[in-house]
Amino acid sequence: MKICFVGHSFHNRTKSSDFFQDVLGELGEVSVMTSSPDQSGGYADDAIVEAFVSGNFDQWVFWQTEYVAERLLPLGLRNAILAPMFDGAWSRPDAFFQKFVTCRFLSFSRELHTRLQHLDCRSTFFEYWPKLAPPRERSYSRADWSAFFWERRPLDVPNARSVSHQCRVLGIGKLAIHAVPDFESDTRGTQGYRARKRLNGVELTTSDWFDTGEQYREASAAPLFYFAPRRLEGIGMASLEAMANGQIVIAPDQPTANQYIGHLSSGILYDPDRPYRLPHLSEGQAADLSAAARMRVEFGHKEWEADKERLRSFLLDDGRRWTNTDYSAHFGNHIRRQLHQHKV
Repeated sequence: MKICFVGHSFHNRTKSSDFFQDVLGELGEVSVMTSSPDQSGGYADDAIVEAFVSGNFDQWVFWQTEYVAERLLPLGLRNAILAPMFDGAWSRPDAFFQKFVTCRFLSFSRELHTRLQHLDCRSTFFEYWPKLAPPRERSYSRADWSAFFWERRPLDVPNARSVSHQCRVLGIGKLAIHAVPDFESDTRGTQGYRARKRLNGVELTTSDWFDTGEQYREASAAPLFYFAPRRLEGIGMASLEAMANGQIVIAPDQPTANQYIGHLSSGILYDPDRPYRLPHLSEGQAADLSAAARMRVEFGHKEWEADKERLRSFLLDDGRRWTNTDYSAHFGNHIRRQLHQHKV
């Protein structure tokens, strides 16, 4: 089977869709094309349109590029797989999704999945969890508390100023800011603190793009605390990787962070409209949250691996019956098999 994966060009750098491309690679030959809604001009995706018209692919997958799929609908797009992300899809009108009556949706956000089902769209829900990272020696002494924050949207909250104030409230004395916004036009929002050593009373260091991904991962994984970079996420891959490292993720109480993180059980969630209303943490609580984050990832990754059979079934559209469209369906399917064997 020949598969065309249409992804977001931003993921060429972050590699956040690689895990899914690996699953597709188990099913057939995958060709990757990329797009960005920020590209100017009405003909930016013509190469994708030409590839579709050529008819050389058996399956099309649109990863956060449903706007490209919309362009292909008048050309006969059928049974394609759309994987919209909550942060980019929440504001789309219902009518947009209802156009895709001949396609299927793959949802990593429970809230988006529920909405699509209410719209009578064919949606299936999965929950991705990464592998657990090797254990890391950490100090939970308050004197050593530090945090990492990738400031992707300097003009919005969370940003450097709001996060530094949150650090002050929580008693975190050091903050490392990765000052690389999503859009070059937003770099003006970082100029006010780049040369400073302290911000809101918190010791400050800043970084630009690292030479390698490994350097970034090491720098971001070292602090005990990790601030989620945006108010809304699609999956929130960076936060999941931080949890796998035993970091305490502090995130807005919004999708998809509040799907993956339990407040004061595996991380900290805050009201984005009242970001400074945060709990007081003891050193013991910090140690417990760090351990709980790793346990949550360990359990979640086992569930993800067990659910891959259902994912492959969905991607192949092989007609197999599952108990439901939720990520726990693999367990229900297992129970059904066991009952069948006992009856036989």
